[in-house]
Amino acid sequence: MADYVKKAFFVFETDSKYLCQKLEENPFEVEITCVGIEQLGGRLQVGLEVIEHVVVAGSVGLIKKVLALAKTYHFGVGLVAMSKQRELISCFDLSPTLDAGIDLALQADIGQVVDLVFCNDKMLLFKATMGRTPLIDAAVDSSRFQLLLTAVKQLIKIKLLPFKFTTATEKSVDTCASGCMVIQHHRGTLAAKLVGYNCSCIDGNVSLLISAPFSTYSYLQLIFRALISRRQTGRISDTAGFIESPQITIVSEIELDVSIDGESATKTPLTCRVEEKAVSINVGSGAREELLDPEVVKKEKVDIANLPKGKEVGKLRNKHLPFFSIASEERFKTLFIALRDDAKINASYVVLMLLSTLLATIGLYLNSPAVVIGAMLLAPLMAPIVSLSMGLLRGNDKLAVNSLKKIGLGVLLALVSSALLVLIFSYKPITGEMRGRLNPSLLDLGVAIIAGVAAAYTKSYKEIMQGLAGVAIAVALVPPLAVAGIGLGRGDIHFFSQAFLLFMTNLVGIVLAALLTFRVLGFSPAVKARRSVFIVLLMMILITVPLYFSYNKILKNYQVEKNWRIERFLVNGKYIIIRNIRMSKYENHHIIFMDILARESLSRNDLNLLKQKIRSNFPGNLVIRARIEYIL
Repeated sequence: MADYVKKAFFVFETDSKYLCQKLEENPFEVEITCVGIEQLGGRLQVGLEVIEHVVVAGSVGLIKKVLALAKTYHFGVGLVAMSKQRELISCFDLSPTLDAGIDLALQADIGQVVDLVFCNDKMLLFKATMGRTPLIDAAVDSSRFQLLLTAVKQLIKIKLLPFKFTTATEKSVDTCASGCMVIQHHRGTLAAKLVGYNCSCIDGNVSLLISAPFSTYSYLQLIFRALISRRQTGRISDTAGFIESPQITIVSEIELDVSIDGESATKTPLTCRVEEKAVSINVGSGAREELLDPEVVKKEKVDIANLPKGKEVGKLRNKHLPFFSIASEERFKTLFIALRDDAKINASYVVLMLLSTLLATIGLYLNSPAVVIGAMLLAPLMAPIVSLSMGLLRGNDKLAVNSLKKIGLGVLLALVSSALLVLIFSYKPITGEMRGRLNPSLLDLGVAIIAGVAAAYTKSYKEIMQGLAGVAIAVALVPPLAVAGIGLGRGDIHFFSQAFLLFMTNLVGIVLAALLTFRVLGFSPAVKARRSVFIVLLMMILITVPLYFSYNKILKNYQVEKNWRIERFLVNGKYIIIRNIRMSKYENHHIIFMDILARESLSRNDLNLLKQKIRSNFPGNLVIRARIEYIL
């Protein structure tokens, strides 16, 4: 059973005066003396040395006055939250119901000693904001519509302003940000998700969340994250930085108003300091468990990896958000060095191209998907294609030319080696794996575009570089070249042209998609080699025309296959079932594959008559490939 204090003052103001009678008639036999706000500087201070507990209900300003006295005279404080004080309820885990709130406020021996934060010597109870802090100061119980409306309103007003932050250990951070928020305790705000750390009232630190969306695109990502997910992810947001120190000085290039707990209180420069274990407050059990967790006691923390720094500060200062972000100098330098190396021709590239092409050619003849996939893994063509995208984006002629030379050499090696292999061996069937690469369509262009996005994205982040092998398998660059080489070896122009069209579809789709992905990721403020990009775009448009017609044929074939899923014929008095119709085209011939089920033996005359009946349903030249199965 809970223990309660013997005596207590109840401090109220006009809006909370009605609680006096309820507190005086409390069922816990606590002697209550009610003191109005107008008496706070007189009567309350007279006997403070002998008063051990004060209950307060009212505005945040009144609560701060009582906490300031509690810091001086060392009495415990019980908080009774008003119905609309959701932030107070959330921060200290108070009860929203009046009876339970009074019960908690009057209990003895449950007080939690907490820190107090001061900003320019003004007490901060929840948070202080300066500049524009889009969404991060929103309450968790805000509706998605309210969050979206707030986000859209703030978007056109956001600028990145120069800030300088200095910690207690004299560590200095110069950056650009749209604004920042000093947090005493982030319980109940969207900041809980963005910080990635547990801010506590007993860790002896001031917590500062810095909002720095690099671009409209990153800001939209923040909105999406705020609207979709309501849980803490355990890591700092990509659009924010975090500093935690016993003292933080904030200097802005232009003077900014500072709002403390929702009221305009001071201006920058701002010095925020913490007074450790300043007051004892009765808090709810949830807050007590969190505050008593030894894991929350931390040393100074400076997490600024996602903030602009160095030359980026000069590019972004006092500017509205660009639509696309600007990648950090470190990220761009690392990526550019890797792409420059990828554009250089070396012996390993030649060897891998030859091996992958030979392996793909043999796999195509064996009709073995596993062998073809192995060839895809070996193929090194993806790397110079991604390098070409960056060369075009940045207008770097050397990178683009070197990439084109490397791609051209790879294509030549693939065509020649696969053609020679065909001339050496007399075994020259046309397998299903080959036919699968003779009818490229808009679907293949879609695969190339998605693969280009994935290739550029994985190349941009070294921690997911292993995903590039999966991209190479998905887009399959070498097998179409091997099929084209087989066409050259066979002297079949149609064979060559269709397979090479598939390769060009993959090449152009990957180049354009990777280029746009690098642009979105901020590796160039603009597309510089516009003429070259226009040529690539024109090539895509030209390629799209035959792909479109091919896609239409696929749809028509699908409809035919669907209609002919099971067909029945009566031929010379014999009942015949046709099923599993599959159609393809080679040169000017439509090839139809089917299974024929019959109970009686079929003569040549029967088959010829069946052929005539089937051909009457299809225009043009038709080649029929059938597998006959006799059933009992």
